[in-house]
Amino acid sequence: MHGEECVKRMGYGGVVLLLAVLFPLIFFGASTALAEESKAKQQGRHNATADEDYQLESVTVTAQKREENVQNVPVSISVFSEAQIEDAGIKGLGDLVFHTPNLFMVKSGNHSEQTPIIRGMFNRMNPNPTVGLFVDGVAYSRHLAYDPDLNEIERIEVLKGPQGTLFGRNTEAGVINIVTKKPGNTLEGKVSAGYDEFNSQDYAAGISGPLVKDKLSLGVSGRRFTSDGFFENDYLGTDDIEYRDDVSGRATLRWTPVNAWDITLNATANDYDDGFGCFAPFEEKTHHVNLDYEGSVQNTSHGESLNMDFDGDVFRFTSISAYRNVDYDMAYDMDCTANDLMRNYYGQDQEQWTQEIRFASPDDSGPFEWLIGGFYLNESFDVKTEYDYRQGFPAWGVPPYVGAQDSTLDTRNYAFFGQATYTFWEKLGLTAGLRFEEDKKEFKGTQLDTPDVMGKGSTTVENEKTLTEWLPKVAADYQFTQDIMGYASVAKGYTAGSFNDLDASVLGVPYDPEYSWNYEVGVKSSWLGNRLTLNAAAFYIDWKDKQVFLHTGAASNIFKNAAEATSKGFELELMARPMPGLEISGGFGYTDATFDEFTDPIYDKNTKKKIGEHDYSGKHLEVAPEYNYNLAVQYRHPLGYAHTLFSRIELQGVGEYYYNFDNTVKEDAYEIVNAKLGYEGELGGYRVDFYVWVKNMFDKAYYVSAWGSEQMGWFGRRAAPQTVGASLVCRF
Repeated sequence: MHGEECVKRMGYGGVVLLLAVLFPLIFFGASTALAEESKAKQQGRHNATADEDYQLESVTVTAQKREENVQNVPVSISVFSEAQIEDAGIKGLGDLVFHTPNLFMVKSGNHSEQTPIIRGMFNRMNPNPTVGLFVDGVAYSRHLAYDPDLNEIERIEVLKGPQGTLFGRNTEAGVINIVTKKPGNTLEGKVSAGYDEFNSQDYAAGISGPLVKDKLSLGVSGRRFTSDGFFENDYLGTDDIEYRDDVSGRATLRWTPVNAWDITLNATANDYDDGFGCFAPFEEKTHHVNLDYEGSVQNTSHGESLNMDFDGDVFRFTSISAYRNVDYDMAYDMDCTANDLMRNYYGQDQEQWTQEIRFASPDDSGPFEWLIGGFYLNESFDVKTEYDYRQGFPAWGVPPYVGAQDSTLDTRNYAFFGQATYTFWEKLGLTAGLRFEEDKKEFKGTQLDTPDVMGKGSTTVENEKTLTEWLPKVAADYQFTQDIMGYASVAKGYTAGSFNDLDASVLGVPYDPEYSWNYEVGVKSSWLGNRLTLNAAAFYIDWKDKQVFLHTGAASNIFKNAAEATSKGFELELMARPMPGLEISGGFGYTDATFDEFTDPIYDKNTKKKIGEHDYSGKHLEVAPEYNYNLAVQYRHPLGYAHTLFSRIELQGVGEYYYNFDNTVKEDAYEIVNAKLGYEGELGGYRVDFYVWVKNMFDKAYYVSAWGSEQMGWFGRRAAPQTVGASLVCRF
């Protein structure tokens, strides 16, 4: 984007404000830093303390299921520490979009659809995700309706590209790996409260510490968020159509009987009660809707896991046993108007058991590092869908009726995997990995038409399929200097196939897995005495049997396999600390994702005969932004002993993308500006922080999701407007 165009899109007032905030911060911070450095030199302690104030902290990740410095891992990774999560105001997965190159997110409802998209890889409405979600090593096999509580989080890792060798199916685009804080020997706690102008209230608390010193510790945290939201329903005269009342909690019991063993028992619970119905005609981009039925979402879930880690002299052992249950119900006005034409109910009930066991080389194993393991999943996934045709179809002579599908999908997945790296001359690392998976699915679906207006009545469909798959990966990395590492990798990924369960006309019809090969080269580097890190990666993805979701009528939907597609692009990330207290972070991602071959038949509505076809070859994939970028500058200026002034400003942008296969419904590029100002200090022996902030400072109008078809038209859900709020945090 040219600078002049960026200025026009952002607005001259925004640019002036951005410079007005940044210039005094940098100028004042620079003069302060130089004075401190000069004083340090005079006192002969420059190397001892001043350099440490400049240096960026090392970041440890578990991207390869062992603890490593992120700069030594031959994978494109974005990492967010607890401090970075708090500074940036990241409250949910959707917030990661504006801080991670080539990551995007579809968010239809408050918690009804959280679909991550990495490097353009996206399957709309598909319960099998292309991005895997893991929390403390536990696979969340279906996370369409899950937005994790990010209270008391140690770090978030976003791994880009196929991670099938170590993480398995449905990680074809990448992995979001969330690591929560473990309790230890220090008693510590945090209480926070936040409020914004839409009556949003955010309360969170956490406490952890030892029960038996060096042996047993406990951590407990919880959060409640309520809000009226920013949408208004003009037809019913209500202003809380987007209401939220979300409660979540987590407890961790940690036992370390001896130095070699670390055993944790985790329990989580979530209860989300939200409104759903915030869609208006696509052209309007408004927070005003006209609905005769406001809809709702109720989502309750809980999970328990037992993690056992043994760190021995010969090998390391890890066992993760987990159970999850999710009950999700959604109802909404499907015609998105006040005409009372259609309503939809969708419910899913998921029960999941998983077990993973790993053996790995110890940390000091020398040039040869290895890991082997096994994984098992047993899942039951029940789906019920109802289409309530309030006025029927007069043109067809059909009276009002309810059409419903009820299905159960049982999945058993077995996997064995291994990966090894050998480093020659402490410079050249060669990595090879392989995973074998068997994925067995059994489907039973029942179609219920009440009354039998379509002449079909009730039918039951049963089907099953078993897939075996090999997922290899090879990589090479070379340490050019202590601070510069280059790498290249080739990896295979896949997203599991399944059976159609949303439309009675195709109930139980199978669709196959999709496959991709990812070719990637990258460099990771540190400069200026670790004051600057700069990482870059370029990729090429070749898809086969791409899964797509097609609207074939007002309420007719089908998952099927298209032909071929490719995605290519790059991402850049930097983090700099040019002076003590001043941090600059930024990233840029570019993606060009297109169909190489994809045709879809056109049928006559009356005769049902094929009369032509849509050819989407050469079209851009849906919801694959051309680019996204982020730039954040923050400064902590000391006001005296244990008192600090905090300031942060962000510029975030997303390139244009399309919502449909023929690229006629488009979201234009947009940029938003956020700012945050606060005080951090110690009062009465407690650490107390107070912040005021504004998001979407210039009230940029854009959609976070859109859906529709030629028959029904298109509808969009506008993003949050300019929002001003404040938060208070107390730590001990």
